[in-house]
Order: sequence, then structure tokens, then C-alpha cells
Amino acid sequence: MSYSVDLLKLMGTKIATQILYPQNTLPEAKLWQAVVLTAFEDATCNLSDKKSSIAKWEAFKWFHEKDDFEKVCYLAEFEPEYVLERFDKAIDNEAIIFNPKQIAWAKYNEVLNAYNNEVNKKKRKLLRIELEQKRQRLMNASTVPQV
Repeated sequence: MSYSVDLLKLMGTKIATQILYPQNTLPEAKLWQAVVLTAFEDATCNLSDKKSSIAKWEAFKWFHEKDDFEKVCYLAEFEPEYVLERFDKAIDNEAIIFNPKQIAWAKYNEVLNAYNNEVNKKKRKLLRIELEQKRQRLMNASTVPQV
């Protein structure tokens, strides 16, 4: 699998070296490495369409789900602390930034998921109202990043 030079720069030399020059890396570890790198790549995406925005938000949240994130890093033979440090540095350097449209898609999707999973009719009705409000915000959201 190949990755962009920009992504490998964001990930740092330690991980880039592991990816470009694998030594005795098991196929299973390569698979988990691809999971980590794909999440990192999703988090840096600048597209504002529905699919990309939701993938970006889900990837962003995943980096903060300590147990799952650490488990995947260990399976990938990455040090979770180092990966998270690189992720935080990407945020600090504004390589990971959300524009209003991406945020609107993420919030809309979370309410939509809650609505789809709710069985109580009264709660569904309230969620439907909230969903309509999120839809309106989404239609009015800009793709220009907030400063």
C-alpha cells in the first residue's frame, strides 16, 4: 500500500520508516498500520461533502477513544503515545481543521443516528425536530474554515 508524502511527514520519521522499510512486520500488523494511517488521512481530509465530513469526524473521535485506539496501535506495532503526539501536532499545525460545513455534517449525522436508533415515539419526535434544525444549519454552513 502506498501513502502520500504529506501523510508520512505528518506521521513522523518513526512511523514513516516503519511503513517504508518494514522489517519482519507480520501481515496482520501491516493491516492494522493501514487502519491507523487511513484514520489519520481521513482526519486531514479537507473535502466538505457528506461522506468525507463524517469520515473525518469519526476518525477524529477515534483518536480520542483511548482503549480502542491503543489496542489498534499495539496491533499495528506503533506506540500509541507517539501516534497521538503526531495527531496533536497536526492539529496544532492546522493540518487537521474543521470548516463549518464539516461540523454541520458531523452534528447532523449524530442526530440522525440517534433518531434511527430511538424506539420511544416521543423521543423520536423531538429528535426529528432537532434533525430538521441541523439540516437547516447544514444548508447554511460555509466551507470556509473558522479562524
